[in-house]
Amino acid sequence: MSAREIRITDLIGRRVHDRDGRSIGRIEELVCDIELRADGRDYVVREVHVGGAAFLEALAGSTLVRALFRTVGRGSRYSRYRVPWEAMDITEPTRPTTTVRRAELNSL
Repeated sequence: MSAREIRITDLIGRRVHDRDGRSIGRIEELVCDIELRADGRDYVVREVHVGGAAFLEALAGSTLVRALFRTVGRGSRYSRYRVPWEAMDITEPTRPTTTVRRAELNSL
């Protein structure tokens, strides 16, 4: 792997902090584009979805259970955020952070 590459499994479920050190949640999803080239393809991350209950959603597994959990979660304090890839700092993949404050992020 090059210095610009990282395994998805190294990121999913990791706790993310904002630039002030406040916890935002855990990485739930990576939204990627596939860029085709003559010699292959690249998966380019565009944004990261971070939420407070990512671990429980991962355990739920099925799409139906996750959808139910999100519907029930809407009435609670469960928050999910859309973090542009450019706002992520993964120089230390075990401690991902954002370069912005939580208040500057868009909710999902």
